Amino acid sequence: MLPKTLHRYFWDTKPAALDPKQHQRYIIERLLELGDEEAVKWLFRQFKREEIKDVLTKSRQLSPKSRSYWELTLTKSDLA
Repeated sequence: MLPKTLHRYFWDTKPAALDPKQHQRYIIERLLELGDEEAVKWLFRQFKREEIKDVLTKSRQLSPKSRSYWELTLTKSDLA
């Protein structure tokens, strides 16, 4: 179940019904695209870095701007 603080990002569905395991791709895409700092922190606590990277490389829902940002951010943090 998603925390109530994240419900605002899932206006087009019933956020309380979203299961992070079943709806992993959808949740990751939405939070990478629209999430604030708190949402992204939750995302990285909830999912493995490799799961997030997998969605990042395969998603057709992310904007080019978001994709570029996250590719740079994840690559940079992997080198540190």
